[in-house]
Amino acid sequence: MFALFLLVAGTHFAALLSPGPDFFLLLRAALTRGRHHADGCATGIALANLASMLLVLLALSLLPAEGGGLWRGLQLLGGAYFLWLGGQALVARRRLQLPEEGDTGAEGSWRRGMLEGLAASSLNPKLPIFYAGLFGALRGAAMPGWGLGLSMLWMTLVVLAWDMGLVRLLGHSRWRLWLQRRVALLDRACGALLAALGAWLVAGAC
Repeated sequence: MFALFLLVAGTHFAALLSPGPDFFLLLRAALTRGRHHADGCATGIALANLASMLLVLLALSLLPAEGGGLWRGLQLLGGAYFLWLGGQALVARRRLQLPEEGDTGAEGSWRRGMLEGLAASSLNPKLPIFYAGLFGALRGAAMPGWGLGLSMLWMTLVVLAWDMGLVRLLGHSRWRLWLQRRVALLDRACGALLAALGAWLVAGAC
């Protein structure tokens, strides 16, 4: 079970490393509105992730504890979704174009940044699907409720810590250049972990 948690946690962190919508939201906030505003965005993104996890756990709690065609069907769908995401990341050939740091203009506010991050992430339909797959894998391994709660807390804190750290890293042109050069490697790492988790879910449902 601990090995599965490491796989799930690693997949979650790899997805954070691979630049997505939240990354570009933080980038724009950091370069145009300042660090204080971007920290608020990071907090809002973490809260949206927490809300998605709570909704997913609530939905999973309504399913039968073990067995059942519905549960196996959901496992298959989650596994297929992760395999698709992993395949997309493994074959991606994207180039990351990042703007240069310029005049930040009017300084933003933490509260406005938090609301902006909360709204943007809450409207991302992929977020609950992603967490449904992660927590579905953990629940499928019969992880107890306290373990699911700790996993939820861990993932929320990882999102917050990484995003706030990213805000500070984005202030350095050297880091942005490193990210541009390594985006393909990050995509491959994320894809491999997503595919591994997807294969585990599909195998468990069959």
